[in-house]
This record gives sequence, C-alpha cells and structure tokens, in this order.
Amino acid sequence: MKIHIHFLVCILFLTACEWTSNDPNTNLSELGPGSGIVEYTGYEPLKDKPVYLHFYIPDTDMTNLPVIFIFPGTSRNADDYLQGWLKSYRDKKAIIISLEFPAKYYSTSEYIEGNMFRNNQPVAEENWSYSLIEPLFLYIKQKTGNITTKYNMFGHSAGAQFVHRFVTFKQNTNLNKAIAANAGWYTVPDTSIAYPYGLKDSGYNDKVTLTHLFASNLIVALGDQDIDPNDSSLRHTPEADAQGLYRYARGEYYYSESERISKENNLVFNWKKIIVKGVGHDFAGMMEQTGSQFF
Repeated sequence: MKIHIHFLVCILFLTACEWTSNDPNTNLSELGPGSGIVEYTGYEPLKDKPVYLHFYIPDTDMTNLPVIFIFPGTSRNADDYLQGWLKSYRDKKAIIISLEFPAKYYSTSEYIEGNMFRNNQPVAEENWSYSLIEPLFLYIKQKTGNITTKYNMFGHSAGAQFVHRFVTFKQNTNLNKAIAANAGWYTVPDTSIAYPYGLKDSGYNDKVTLTHLFASNLIVALGDQDIDPNDSSLRHTPEADAQGLYRYARGEYYYSESERISKENNLVFNWKKIIVKGVGHDFAGMMEQTGSQFF
C-alpha cells in the first residue's frame, strides 16, 4: 500500500509540473521570457484603477513576436484563460497577455461596456476602459523590445463583449485581428436601437464609425452548443432577448444584422464568422478551434 501511495504522489507531482516545465522562468513580476503577473498602472487617466497582466513570453527573440491580448469572462479568471491558451498554442511563439480587470476597480459594466457612460452621462473617451489598450501595447513593446505595429485580441463571453465594443467604438487603433467568442449579448450597429443594445444615443452613430467597424478584421466565433436559454449568467431583458434567447442565436443575429446594415450603406464588410461545432460555453474549446486565426 505504501508503494502504491508513493507512486500516486509521484504521478500527481509530475502532472502538476508538466504544465510549466517548458517555461524558462515562472512567477515573474516583470515582463520577460517566462510567465508571471504584472500590475499595470501606466495609463495616466486610469492609474488608480490597475489591471493585472497574466503573461507568457517564450524564451526567444521577442523583437517580432505577435502580441495577443486575451479577455476573460465575468469571473475575471485571467490565469485560467492564459493556461487554456497555452494548452493549445504553447508551441506558437507569441507574447500572450491575459488581462484581468479586477472587480474591485471595474464593475461589470465598466468592463463589458468600457465605462463609456456613468449614471447615463457620457464619460470622456480618455477614461474609457477601452482606452488603456493602446498605451498598454506601447508599454509591452518598450519592456520587451518588440517592434511589431499591430496586436490581436481574443475575448470570450464577457471578454467578447469588451472586444466587439472596442472594435465598434475605438477608432485609429493598432488592432490587427479580433475574435469575439460566445458573447452574451451585443451592441448591434443599428442606429435605431438605443445604446447599449444599438448605436442610438451612443455618440458614435455616424457613417464614419460604421465604415471603420465593418472594415475591421472582426471574427465572430460561436459555439453551436451554446444554446442554454436558462444559463444563470445570461442576461434576459426585452432588448437582449430581441437578439435571441441564447448566445448562439444572439451571435447569429449580430452577424447577420451587421452584414445587412453594411450592405444597406454600401460599406465594405470585412468580418468573418466561425461556427465551432460541438462546443458550448467553453473558453478553452473556443480558443482551441479559433486561435490559429492569429498565426
């Protein structure tokens, strides 16, 4: 019996170590080859609202590595998302930053809706949660010596809400590709629907914004088994339910309506839709099937 217990302990130990065995360094507090967590307060307007960068950087020349930002769901479990990404794409050389917006500093709406409005009053763009992404990209480049000019974004669930609204409302960015996977509900680019479900009264409902939005490399990724209308974390309001009763239906609605509106306005539609078969509301499964779009 003692031998069997000893053997089991060894197996558990090796299994636990296997995940990070290829990391040159772990638990780093500065960006560099390996993995760790860095507190970022470098964006002056939001310096009192830190975000935490859960990162992985391979032990190689960082100069031209692609930069990928990952946005987790409402649990803000950025490290789980980072580990999920590495499970599928550790061999792909990239600077991976999984962003944790702590609930202590960022309410749900400040995360998924970017803090564009407070008490129904518009907030200055410099104070939007979305506005820290560009300076964060510069910070990462400075710290790593990276010289790439574009970054990529993957968001799942609440993170997908952040991502698709970032693409909608932030113009003149260095974004390359963005994946919005299994969002709970959407800001549809319809100027007749009130914000946050549409663009009416959002302050950004002119044709210039639509031109930017539809020309962006936005990938709407949908798990075809994300079809539970009774999911406890799924919003049910008349406006949200008008998009569909579950996430898969809402994603189909968002994409088809966006394509229709782009055609009505004679605008280039550069989006892509990916249906992930057999996957429900599972960030790791969605990553595995869509993350290759960045490479």
